[in-house]
Parts: sequence; C-alpha cells; structure tokens
Amino acid sequence: MRITATSTVLGLILAAGLVLPAMAQLDLPCDAFEQDDNGSWYATQQVTVGTRIGLIEVMPGHPVSAEVASVLDAVCQ
Repeated sequence: MRITATSTVLGLILAAGLVLPAMAQLDLPCDAFEQDDNGSWYATQQVTVGTRIGLIEVMPGHPVSAEVASVLDAVCQ
C-alpha cells in the first residue's frame, strides 16, 4: 500500500514537471507568425502552439496546419 501511494505521488510530481514548462509556451506570440495574401500562416520562429488536439511544434519558414491556423485566426487577427 505504501509503495503504491509513493508511486502515485512521484507520478504526479513527474507529470506536473512535464506539463508546467509546456504550459509556459501556450501564450501565443502572434509576432512569431506571418499571414500571406492568401490567408496562409507561416512561422517566423520556432514556437509551440496549444490546440484542441494537443501541443504542436511549428518550425520557422513552414506553413502551419489547419489546427494551428484556426488558433491564429481566433487570436491574432
């Protein structure tokens, strides 16, 4: 019983340690993206974007997915 409780506590601490840095990146820096004349979004720097399906890493110079574009359309317009 004591081992189970200890394992549970350690698991929660580990999960919090992995989630908290990721949450710090969820503030969407709109200046990290540019929108072209067609309405497509491109990253200007590496950034992690939180979407409804999870965190997505976007590299500079690449167009973003539809999931990330919907977040950008909602936040950065």
